[in-house]
Amino acid sequence: MGLLLLSGNTAKGPFGATSVRANSLYALLLGTTLTAVPVIAADSSGNSVAGMISNGSAHLDFRYRLEYVDQAPLADTALASTLRSRLTLASADWAGVSFILEVDDVTAIGNDLYNSTTNGELRYPVVADPEGTEVNRVQVDYRHGDLHGTLGRQRILHGNHRFVGNVVWRQNEQTFDGLRAQWQPARGLQVDASYVYRVQRIFGPDDGAQPADWDGDIGLLRATWSPAEKQSLSGFVYLLDIDPDANFAPGLTVANATDTVGVEYSGQWSDFNLNLALATQSDAGDNPANYRATYYNVDAGWALSLAKLEVGYEVLGSDNGQGFRTPLATLHKFQGWADKFLGTPGDGIRDAWFALSGKRDAFNWRAVYHAFETDRNSRSLGSELDLLLGWALTPKLSLELKAAFFDGDGEPAYQDTDKIWLTAHVAL
Repeated sequence: MGLLLLSGNTAKGPFGATSVRANSLYALLLGTTLTAVPVIAADSSGNSVAGMISNGSAHLDFRYRLEYVDQAPLADTALASTLRSRLTLASADWAGVSFILEVDDVTAIGNDLYNSTTNGELRYPVVADPEGTEVNRVQVDYRHGDLHGTLGRQRILHGNHRFVGNVVWRQNEQTFDGLRAQWQPARGLQVDASYVYRVQRIFGPDDGAQPADWDGDIGLLRATWSPAEKQSLSGFVYLLDIDPDANFAPGLTVANATDTVGVEYSGQWSDFNLNLALATQSDAGDNPANYRATYYNVDAGWALSLAKLEVGYEVLGSDNGQGFRTPLATLHKFQGWADKFLGTPGDGIRDAWFALSGKRDAFNWRAVYHAFETDRNSRSLGSELDLLLGWALTPKLSLELKAAFFDGDGEPAYQDTDKIWLTAHVAL
């Protein structure tokens, strides 16, 4: 299968030009495929194991993004032109076993007019899309009845991604190295348990201003009970023991070592939906802090004739100068698309928001307004307006125009920021 992905004797980049990363990418995939062939030939007594390869699939996925950032007090604006190229090889199932190999390449198109966290362009605002090629996923899956196990580098997504997600918005996806088991012991009950020893973060594949990965002992346990259709109650325990790294300050590593316990409820009735969440968090491992903070959220949505109306109120509390952390979350999805609060302020944060969204034919749109203030002392941090317009030209090609306008309230760490994105996505 790897041979079919090469044209002639030279591996080509996304626009036909030869590149070192493209050569590395295709050489890795070709070598992996050729290495597997003798094993299959030796182990096969029939067509079953060989069919894992012959009946497997190969997919290409390209996402181009132009991102503009104007952030006070920096005088220069950022303009990041990046392309993520993804190749996914998935085997067919044999005796419940299957595998996935996925490699990503992120390339800057044109000049580096942005701070990628690794390119040294510190005069520009940060656009956390560093260049590089890496294995995004390499996993073996086993399915038997109501049990599904996954070993290797994989995606782990819990609920709405508020605590555990893959940060799919950034060009380099967050994935996890470890073992995951999902089990349905009874009707309406799901148990999801993972042991993770390394987090492959969005700042990779090479260290820069942020660690490219976190090592440690991470336990993720979530149980969901669905007593009725479109009604679910989940309980979760997230135990994060992050190892220290001599190259980075504790705030970027061991300060994220936390124990979090909580519950979530999600329900939908006709044109109305409701989500509730409550959690508590304390320091763990080598975390130098000593605190216990609370999280809670309530949001609801109503489907109207022309649009959907949503309102929400989310609080990440604080204690002893430490804010409630969600270091494994898909953070871009919450507290505004300008990403001003990827780290929770020491006084915590309250986010009151409302949104309108809709879809007509091939178009979808969304508008969100946020008002932010600290949880302790109720100090205003600013407000934000987020806008999105998406267009699905075909089932495999889509365009998206998106913008975020953050208006700060004088806090030095949270100054005015405008961001605009134009994204084109092609799946083959």
